[in-house]
Parts: sequence; structure tokens; C-alpha cells
Amino acid sequence: MLRFTILLLCVLALLTIVETTNNRRCGALCRRRCLYGFVLNRNGCPTCRCKTSPCEDGRAPLPGYFCGRSPTRRDCPRNYACLIAPNDAYAVCCHSNRHFGTKP
Repeated sequence: MLRFTILLLCVLALLTIVETTNNRRCGALCRRRCLYGFVLNRNGCPTCRCKTSPCEDGRAPLPGYFCGRSPTRRDCPRNYACLIAPNDAYAVCCHSNRHFGTKP
């Protein structure tokens, strides 16, 4: 048990160092809340501007569709793919040339 505890502490310390290093590279983090996350700068660091769309191409999601985990879910039509936030904050249909509809 002691070995496991020591290993766990080492892993947590390493993760803290990596996170601190990333924050230094990108600078201070914005305290705003953005539904779709932040716009990234050319270095890949978040700015304090909110994304207006979660879709890769920046287009607005298809209105009237919720393709997430819900009894009222609605599958995306052809040429759209379901994009679900990791925290289930949104589940939208984004235009896609790679995917054709969604399956539950």
C-alpha cells in the first residue's frame, strides 16, 4: 500500500509540473466561461475570446437538433456528424464530409 501511495504522489507531482509548465507557455488563463471553449492563438494557447461554434469548420451547428444522450435525442441528417461535449454541455450536428448521420 505504501508503494502505491508513493507512486500516486509521484504521478500527481509530475502532472502538476506539466500543467504549470503549460500555463507558463500560454500565460494566464481567462476566467470567462465559454460554452464551446476558447479561440486558440497561433501558438495553440487559449485566448479570452469565446468560440462561436464547436464545429471544426466554424460553421454554426444545425439548429433544432440535439443528438446527445437523451430520450429526446434526434439523429443528425446525412452529411452531418454529432459532436458531444466531454461534459455533455452540448450535443450538436456539425456539417461533415467524413461522416454521414449518427447512430445511437
